[in-house]
Amino acid sequence: MGLRNGKISQERVMTAIVGSYPKPKYIFRRSGRALLDTVGMTFRELEEEIGTQEFKKRLDRAALMAIREQNSAGIDLITDGEERRGHYVLYVLRMLVGVDFEHLREKSIREGMYLRKLPVVVGRIAFKSPILVDDYEFTREHAEGIAKIGLPGPATVVDSVVDEYYEGNLEEMAMDYARAVRHEVKALVAAGCRVIQFDDPVLLRNPEQAQRWGLKALQACFEGFESRATFIVHICRGYPDRPLDRKGVSYKANADYYGDLLRWLSESTIDVVSIEGAQSKLDLSVLPAIGKKTVMLGVLDVGSNEVESVESLVERGQEALRYLTREQLILAPDCGMLQLCRETARRKLANVATAVKKLNGQLGAGVSHHQSC
Repeated sequence: MGLRNGKISQERVMTAIVGSYPKPKYIFRRSGRALLDTVGMTFRELEEEIGTQEFKKRLDRAALMAIREQNSAGIDLITDGEERRGHYVLYVLRMLVGVDFEHLREKSIREGMYLRKLPVVVGRIAFKSPILVDDYEFTREHAEGIAKIGLPGPATVVDSVVDEYYEGNLEEMAMDYARAVRHEVKALVAAGCRVIQFDDPVLLRNPEQAQRWGLKALQACFEGFESRATFIVHICRGYPDRPLDRKGVSYKANADYYGDLLRWLSESTIDVVSIEGAQSKLDLSVLPAIGKKTVMLGVLDVGSNEVESVESLVERGQEALRYLTREQLILAPDCGMLQLCRETARRKLANVATAVKKLNGQLGAGVSHHQSC
């Protein structure tokens, strides 16, 4: 594994995490569920309580923990665990022009699945200054694999705000966001970042919108930089609800939409498509729709603290390799690992890394771990 002409040079099955990793209690005050529901309020409140300098030290400590545990597991594409983010979308939006975080308004999002208090778009969305370069450089300094940085995708951003400026023209809002975030991509590439992921799960919830303008806006985010980095889009079916180990998945996007979306993305400038395959046991016969692109396949259920065995992960990988070459496959969690306990996350990553070594012929028979928190 390495970088060639600015892109990943993949010669085997690889491993990655999607983005987030469990957060230690010393960087938030309430439960993980509250952390997800309060648009990062716990972060701001804690910073006010302990002071900015101490708060930043704690965030660095948490990010270093996440990176080291991915290093220890043997993960190839590594993030900082998004430990600094109260919310994966709003962390970025706070740094853009045109978004008001002082007067939140309630809105139904994700096709009516959730009701949230959200920031309000009060002016044209625009870039102000680099947002994630420092986060990337910290990750690169400590990662033994390749450092990856994540940005929210346009369709998901549009769904995550209340519009008081664009008068319902979601495409215009998405394209303005894309133009703004393209400046961020430019800054990241200039800093040496060669793997940039866009988290855009709303693409899967509204395929018609995706085809009309969602994919166009996504590609506009990195237009002109296609040859200088590997670009990934993550399109999970929805973050797992509490309690963990919940059996029903009715709140998730329709898995049947993956076929159309993979086919459309096969003709796009995206390099890698990250999809959810574990919790809902996705039928992998859909994978050939991706053509020559790479698939980052979710094989770890982030809605359960049960740890998948190495053997089951090898079997799932072998099933995927019926449809893809080794150079087209990355094994990963379904989504971010934020809701898992840390011990579970460690074991899941260790097992998927071991499974990938077996798939690549680097290991013989071995012992797997089934323990959970």
